[in-house]
Amino acid sequence: YRWIKNGKKFEWPAYDDRISQQPGRGTLVIARPRDEDLGQYQCFAENEWGIATSNSVFVRKAELNSFKDVDPIALTANEGEPFKLTCEPPDGWPKPNVYWLIQDTAGVIKSINDSRKTLDPEGNLWFSNVTRDDASDDFYYACAATSLYRKEYKVGNRFLLNVISSGGSASQNKHQPVRQYLSRKNEVALRGKKIELFCIFGGTPLPETVWMKNGVRIKPSGRVSPGNYGKSLIIKPVGFEDEGTYTCEVSNGVGKAATHSIDLKVMAVPYFTVEPDIQTAAEDESVEFRCEATGVPEPHIQWIHNGKPIEEAPPNPRRKVSANRIVIDKLTKKDTGNYGCNATNSLGYVYKDVYVNVLALEPEITQPPMNEATVDGKTVTMTCRVFGAPKPAIKWVRNRQELTGGRYKTLESGDLEITNVNFQDAGRYTCHASNKFGQVEASADLVVKEHTKIVEQPEDFEVAAGDTATFRCNAVADSSLTLTIDWLRNDEIIDTENEPRFIVTSDFSLSITKTTELDSGIYSCLAKTELDEETAQATLIVQDVPNAPILTGTKCYARDAEISWRPMGDNRSPILRYIIQYNTSFTPDSWEAANEFISATEQSYSIPMSPWANYTFRVIAVNKIGPSLPSPHSTVCTTQPDVPYKNPSNVMGNGTTPENLVISWTVMPQIEHNAPKFMYRVYYRRDIPSFNWVKEDINNWKVNRLEIDNQPTYTRYQIKVVAINEIGESRVVPNIVIGYSGEDQPTQAPGSLTIIGEPTSTTAELSWTPVSPDSVRGELKGYKIQTWTERDGEDGMREITIPGPNTTQAVVKKFVPYSTNYVRMFVYNGRFNGPPSETISFKTPEGVPGTVLSLDAYPMGSSALFLRWTKPAEPNGRLTGYRIYYQVVNGTEVGPLLERQPHVFDPEATSAKLAGLNEETKYRVHIRATTAAGEGFDFYIEESTKSSRKPDVPEFTWQTVPKENGYANVRIIWQPERTEYPGSHFFVTYRLKNHPHSLQTDPQFQSNELEIRGLQAGEVYEMTLYAVDGKYSTASRPQLVETSSEGPIIQPKENVATAGWFI
Repeated sequence: YRWIKNGKKFEWPAYDDRISQQPGRGTLVIARPRDEDLGQYQCFAENEWGIATSNSVFVRKAELNSFKDVDPIALTANEGEPFKLTCEPPDGWPKPNVYWLIQDTAGVIKSINDSRKTLDPEGNLWFSNVTRDDASDDFYYACAATSLYRKEYKVGNRFLLNVISSGGSASQNKHQPVRQYLSRKNEVALRGKKIELFCIFGGTPLPETVWMKNGVRIKPSGRVSPGNYGKSLIIKPVGFEDEGTYTCEVSNGVGKAATHSIDLKVMAVPYFTVEPDIQTAAEDESVEFRCEATGVPEPHIQWIHNGKPIEEAPPNPRRKVSANRIVIDKLTKKDTGNYGCNATNSLGYVYKDVYVNVLALEPEITQPPMNEATVDGKTVTMTCRVFGAPKPAIKWVRNRQELTGGRYKTLESGDLEITNVNFQDAGRYTCHASNKFGQVEASADLVVKEHTKIVEQPEDFEVAAGDTATFRCNAVADSSLTLTIDWLRNDEIIDTENEPRFIVTSDFSLSITKTTELDSGIYSCLAKTELDEETAQATLIVQDVPNAPILTGTKCYARDAEISWRPMGDNRSPILRYIIQYNTSFTPDSWEAANEFISATEQSYSIPMSPWANYTFRVIAVNKIGPSLPSPHSTVCTTQPDVPYKNPSNVMGNGTTPENLVISWTVMPQIEHNAPKFMYRVYYRRDIPSFNWVKEDINNWKVNRLEIDNQPTYTRYQIKVVAINEIGESRVVPNIVIGYSGEDQPTQAPGSLTIIGEPTSTTAELSWTPVSPDSVRGELKGYKIQTWTERDGEDGMREITIPGPNTTQAVVKKFVPYSTNYVRMFVYNGRFNGPPSETISFKTPEGVPGTVLSLDAYPMGSSALFLRWTKPAEPNGRLTGYRIYYQVVNGTEVGPLLERQPHVFDPEATSAKLAGLNEETKYRVHIRATTAAGEGFDFYIEESTKSSRKPDVPEFTWQTVPKENGYANVRIIWQPERTEYPGSHFFVTYRLKNHPHSLQTDPQFQSNELEIRGLQAGEVYEMTLYAVDGKYSTASRPQLVETSSEGPIIQPKENVATAGWFI
């Protein structure tokens, strides 16, 4: 290593022990620097193959001198005016940083951080305006300087400030913006550095500054931001895009706004756009050094070879030098050497030192391939890093075939990249490296496993705050790998232990309980194994009621108020409407809705007000989740008194006794009184032209009725009620309503009650003669019919109302079928029923039955249902049996209605078997009781058949039946209740005892019995019963049956109700 100082060889060992060189390196260490050590230094490293050069550095001593020693200076400023404190900082290198501070008489200091006080780049402190608080009674304003390298500061230039009061109010003490310190109109900034543009103005009130670039207002960003409370603009780091015209506009509402424009140019120290790289190559190869740089002004590029300009280097015909590149062809070992690229302009330089190393080495695998495992569908890289000179050629081989093209790519580094891996790619891979000096190879295995798949992805979710949100996620992976599923929120793992509201269940679902608006975000399901991972995302939006609006204004007018407000956030569910509520001093604890459907686009609304009231208002925002909390209430709006704007509503006249008239109305609330001394004035008279109005005043506004006694029964009256206060009567003309005095009990019953025509099972037409109007003694509302049956008596009486005063006939459809029905009737008015008519009776024919009380179905095997029902409570005649229907049910669709054959003709039957069904099928089963009048009302249930299986061994009994034409008959009785799984139907095989051939009956589907006819009398038969279910059948134990007599009747030991399969 050797050093040059100020362009001359620097023999540092000739100095004393203050200067030393680090072992094994060229670095110089200067202890206890002196003034003689100042200068320009540069290091050169040299060996037999070349010379490398360092950057040139300048060593200078850091200094910070002291302020001039002067006494504190007392200054005077006028309140409200701009002011300047001047600092004379000491000399130093680098240039000292200057700032101002406050120092009390004890020497304690504190910094100045005030929007009215600004430090300019020259160290002066500017007051935008002086206030009385700026007076320094017990402290000094002091200027201070610091040196970054010396880590010290010095204080000087202390001032005492006396503030002269203006004597006027704040509104009188105003000053328009005054220029204090401005950056030059033409400024230069260096790329990558920081620049601060100043625009300091004084004035009262404190001026506001707006910055613009090329006429467009600047929005602060991470790189461009305001400083000094907007009085400067900081750009860091500077880029070429920051060139332009910057304008500051300053105003404070006094006088005209002031502006200042600054034209900013950006220049740049040279910097590389393409840097030269170190080159290692073998003999006969070629190398290329490239060097490109830019800057403002445009830099000049110079090549250096072994510490000297390339022009001074020994000539090399194989070396081609241009402005931005050097190419050396057909390398030899002697071409090894150092090259440098230096780019220089007037602002500085950039330099990089590289070399070319010419080698001759056989291939060496420095990083052999390793055994790899991956999953299908991914991209895998098999590593193979080699070194050699010339650069070895690399090829990859598998199963003795070179891998080239398609999904296989040998990278520049020598690695093998396999894209979209499949299971056939598993196996051994070999990396071959060779050059003219030799070859080498290394192998490794690749294992391919099944990739992880998310089979159930989470779905986007919207939920109201407080509810639970659940995301589902399921994945599958290779069975040899360990699968884990984690949940992330906004790309961060959810810690369910520390966040108990987040619960991951055993099926990997994520539940979030008691959701809040802050839970909104993107939730990711991460399915991960040792080799791969798969993610699926879903968005959770937690919606809450809006935040309470804020009232921005209340304008009170004579008869209305204009309310203005501002929404404060919808909490992720758009505001649909607003509600304005009010209360008054009459009902201070009760809020009424002035308007509940104000458009979400409105932010002000006019509300009418009643006279003589104190109103306050509030606003509520509503979204689909619900209403917000109310806004704070408004200021009070007070209205002046006036006459009432309306009269009482719902005025009515009705009697409560046959001798009185009661006039009633709806009480008017205080908000409608409009002035003090509110009362009602009631007018009434008989509805006869010659009668005069009678007037009654009701002074208590809470009273809503007037009772007038000693009036004739059911007489017509005209009535009106007027609202009055101390200002006067309501200007609204009151409505005249018609009322009646009280009603009395009618005195006459309808006559000639008869039946017209023949009644049906439930219907008969009645006829009668009307009563005289005078006998009603009130308003004839209609007639009431009372009916009962002989069986129920009058305790079971039912009443039927026939409205309408002019009716003399009615069809009644509520009679009881197949019964003796009794009927009587009477008139009724608004308060009383009249006397009853004579009672008549008639008989109704049979009707259709009502529904059965219950129906149950129990599967028998795979193709039958055992039905059991309860007879109808209302047979409406003599039952003749039952009809059973069924339909196939497929989801929400029902098939055609099919009827069971044969019909059930036994009216006492309560069970039947429904056979011939399909296995594992759902059926709708209907049952209707029948009489001579037809089928009754329908009752249905749904039940499914089971899958078929082999029945248990069946049991049966038998009995002989009287002979016909000399032949014997036997009845076989299957006993399904004696086995757990009986099957769905049966058939019987029989033969004469010891006879080789058997006969077989037809299958019996609908019954548990069948008769075998035409048997020889006096013989013994061997009979076997087969229980059948689908394709399965099971034989019973054979029984010997003798046909010589009536035969024994074998009684079953169980019945259906206690059978295990039935239960």
